[in-house]
Amino acid sequence: MFCGGFGGYGIGSSGTIGLGWMLLSMGFRLIIFVGMIVLIFKLFKSYNNKSSNAIKILNEKFANGEISEEEYLKRRTILSQKN
Repeated sequence: MFCGGFGGYGIGSSGTIGLGWMLLSMGFRLIIFVGMIVLIFKLFKSYNNKSSNAIKILNEKFANGEISEEEYLKRRTILSQKN
């Protein structure tokens, strides 16, 4: 009569431990999921930065007179099509 749930031997204590492990497992999976989403956004952002950097470099070369207007327009349309 006194042993059911008293002194850590009853169902209540094992249920609490099971709940704790379940929450820990869910938290760990949530951290992994959020980490994957952050990684995907960082990779996407770096991809967009590369294409915008290429256009900036192209604009600088045209402004400095290193390439002609025809070459500039051709390269800019190619870079625009990749986006």
